[in-house]
Amino acid sequence: MENDSRPVWLVTGAAGVLGKELVRQILVSGSDCIALDRNARGLNTLHDVCEREGLQPPALMPFDLAGAGPDDYQDLAEGLLNNLGRLDVLVHNAADFVALRPLEHQPVDEWMKILQAGLTGPLLLTQALLPLLRQAESGAVVYVADKHCLERPANWGAYGLSQAGRNWMADALSAELGPRGPRVVQIDPGPFYSPLRAAAWPAIDPADLPEPRQLAVDLVARIQTGE
Repeated sequence: MENDSRPVWLVTGAAGVLGKELVRQILVSGSDCIALDRNARGLNTLHDVCEREGLQPPALMPFDLAGAGPDDYQDLAEGLLNNLGRLDVLVHNAADFVALRPLEHQPVDEWMKILQAGLTGPLLLTQALLPLLRQAESGAVVYVADKHCLERPANWGAYGLSQAGRNWMADALSAELGPRGPRVVQIDPGPFYSPLRAAAWPAIDPADLPEPRQLAVDLVARIQTGE
């Protein structure tokens, strides 16, 4: 990241199916990107793919939302401030899911991990990065949503609760920040093939679903235009 005039985005879950396409499209659009994920190998693969495509590779940030504590998030924010000095867009894309199961059968450790990755982690990350986002001319906090489990909540367990909590958190944050911003955006990309979807519906055919790359193009365009 050598051009201080380019917007800087941070994408969580960047090594995932949609995350890596979001990172790629952000780079194609002319912005810089920080790719955050607990999967260090997946981040390295993303870096190599971007290089092969002639894109400025993202800055890689191995970080486990489910295992980090408040001090880790503050250290992350201080590192961004010291090394980059700016952040324009934060995209909460990471999510954790194991399987569809009734609430009475969800293991406690699974419950805690999913809520930490999908709800508590995004809260702590947003708190830590809001000072930087407030300095941006067009700062934004983006929540990638999954409305299906809100409409049909049975068997989604902690994942469904994390999505409901993110929906509430986005609404509350938007009301609290007001017109001074940064703006808060919720976007549901709709269905696409991923390990999460395959875990919920093992028999699903990838050919029946939209390409994540096109969804990423649409999402980045909507965030940039403020739609």
